[in-house]
Amino acid sequence: MTSPEPATAESTAERPAGPSASWHVRARRSTWVRPFVVLAGIVLLGQIAIAPGQSLISVYVEAALGRSPTFTSNLLSTRLVFGAVAALVGGGLADRYGAKRVMALGASGLPIVGAAFLLASPWALVLLWAYVGFTLGLYTLGRQAYTLVLIPAHRLGTAFAIIFTGVTLGGALGNLAAGPIIDHLGFRYLGCLAIIAGLAVFFSLSFLIPDRRSEHGDEAGLDPTTYAGLARRPVSLMLLLLQAIPTTYYGAAQLLMPLLIFRVSGRPSDSAVYATLSLVFASAGQLVAGRLMDRYGGRKPLLVLVAGIAVTSLLTAVFAHSLVGLFVCGITGITLAWALSVAYPVLVRETCTSREHGRMLGLLYLGWSGGMLLGTQAGGFLVNLSDGLPFLVLGVANVLLLPLALRLVRGAAERGG
Repeated sequence: MTSPEPATAESTAERPAGPSASWHVRARRSTWVRPFVVLAGIVLLGQIAIAPGQSLISVYVEAALGRSPTFTSNLLSTRLVFGAVAALVGGGLADRYGAKRVMALGASGLPIVGAAFLLASPWALVLLWAYVGFTLGLYTLGRQAYTLVLIPAHRLGTAFAIIFTGVTLGGALGNLAAGPIIDHLGFRYLGCLAIIAGLAVFFSLSFLIPDRRSEHGDEAGLDPTTYAGLARRPVSLMLLLLQAIPTTYYGAAQLLMPLLIFRVSGRPSDSAVYATLSLVFASAGQLVAGRLMDRYGGRKPLLVLVAGIAVTSLLTAVFAHSLVGLFVCGITGITLAWALSVAYPVLVRETCTSREHGRMLGLLYLGWSGGMLLGTQAGGFLVNLSDGLPFLVLGVANVLLLPLALRLVRGAAERGG
């Protein structure tokens, strides 16, 4: 169960009774609701700006630069590696200097994504994508740490669900707009529009979002706990594995499901329909998951979602040559994976002190990066042996993870959490 909002100077015992009490509640709510609404809008616009660069970079590399998909795979791996480095650096920076500063620094990478469509040199693109990986890692980490500080504990699940929904819907809208722009005006025009949108997000975040610190203020930077110390805790190690292994499924599914659908149907449009539907269902799944986590905490929903991913992955191996089966399994799996993403910040709030939030988020982002890298590389290799083999292997891996998730739930129950 989530803990109640910490008592403050405006606790119930000190609030005035009558009409002034309701005004006091509204005043307290306005201290986080308005910044959160602005943040949600910024997240949506930011994802619209970078989505075409993330999804169409392979097309640009082949069509404009004349390079093979192997080059694109290495490009994406470069981004993941530098994102993992950012997770380790950014976690400590967020704990010491504040989440907003880390988020703003990371947002400097948003317009750079659009600049990729203006480059004619493949190696310049590699350098740029390394910077993008590092800064977007900071941006993601800072955004999550800021939300943890800003939002009351009993609203945290819903708040993160809304943020992640901004990511999925922003991605859908950005890709929807990118197609006609490329067809009629070309990649260069799309890149210029993405740069403008990214700059708008950067300046909005810098000037419209107020700074927020934990109740410990600058004392957070004095906490002696290191990443190694965090990783040695049993609960932290469990969370790291529960982040990394389900993410391997997501990495493989993101890479392979559109390909398998195309192999079965022979129509690229079916893969496009699948991509759109999966984002729509993922958005709805996140909102439902957020409400459940506000009510029950993060542990029990996490157990259910990991079990769902395991079953879905195994079923994908069974229905790897069925168009309907691939659609159902793919949409279900992506929805479960995005819903699961809501659980991790909630669990960070439940298992760590506020002084450690940034570093624990950094450790989990490192697990996400490793899971994505392993999932995409293993999926790309195993699919050459058999269409369903990647999902069979990853499904078994997630089944083996279930005792760990159950232990996390039982540990909370034994402590009365």
